Amino acid sequence: MRSPSLICNRILNLLLGLWLALPALAQEPTSGAGQLFILSGQSNMTANLEQGFRDATTAKYGADMVTIVRSMKSGRGVRFWVADYDALSGTPTDESKSKENGSQYPILLEAVKKAGDARGFKTVTFVWMQGESDAMNGRSALYEASFMKLRKRLMDDLGLKTMHVVIGRISDYGLHGEKADGWRGVREAQERLAKQLEHAAWIDTDDLNDVKGKPDGDLHYPAQPSVVLGKRLAEKAIELIGSKP
Repeated sequence: MRSPSLICNRILNLLLGLWLALPALAQEPTSGAGQLFILSGQSNMTANLEQGFRDATTAKYGADMVTIVRSMKSGRGVRFWVADYDALSGTPTDESKSKENGSQYPILLEAVKKAGDARGFKTVTFVWMQGESDAMNGRSALYEASFMKLRKRLMDDLGLKTMHVVIGRISDYGLHGEKADGWRGVREAQERLAKQLEHAAWIDTDDLNDVKGKPDGDLHYPAQPSVVLGKRLAEKAIELIGSKP
């Protein structure tokens, strides 16, 4: 039979070992404890953009405290994220009845929910890089209301009372051609959204799409400027998080 003193010593050693392990355990990230960033949009929401965004946010908050979700689809107008899209009158087809409307939204929502309960994070920021399709197809008049619907539904479905929003204003690519009015309309709508929404801002991208041989730049941002774009979006998100309760 083991002596009581031997048993006590073993218990004390066990407790001491657990106590020494506490600092290491405390360094493990708690689910939902940090910042959640939701990146969405069309073709310019690239992996390079995400890398620049991740570099900037992890440098600020630490890798363990940053969760990034990216859900994008090339060549898609905002209606692909909005099920109850209101189409323009006089269009060849009634886009308000299209089965494609809102088809990207469930994919986005599922990706966010896989990352954890959004209500458990310190802050949630929605980063949006989209609008070129709407600008080229003459849908700028619907852009503002459509984005408002997307934002509200995302907040409702995630159970959020507040959510930061950072919009990458589409570049100056289409300001000089036959689509100039639509292109200008989307840019102006994006600026208005940033002004009227709480905890929102937009960033300038006009200097990032320059390509040799193309005076008006390119529709898509080259690889390295895309990294800069991601960093710029992240810096604006960090600014919003720091300035708002």
